[in-house]
Amino acid sequence: MSHSKYTKRGKSLYLESWNPSAKKYINTCIICGHKGYSPVIEEEGFCDTVPNGVIYTELKKTLPVLPLDELGRCEECARVQDRK
Repeated sequence: MSHSKYTKRGKSLYLESWNPSAKKYINTCIICGHKGYSPVIEEEGFCDTVPNGVIYTELKKTLPVLPLDELGRCEECARVQDRK
């Protein structure tokens, strides 16, 4: 039986249960709560090890990229807040 029957769309059994340390590569905007993966996993040399390669694959399948600024805001929230 496939484990995909037990996970909702946008979730990964690998990230949630099998390798919770991969959560450090998931960014969450402090204002809107939008989740995405950190752009650091796209840097050269990240996928040199097998565990990092699996983390990269799982994050790319389930989440969009989400760069955060120094205050922990996504680009959209930063644009709205900085507008005066």
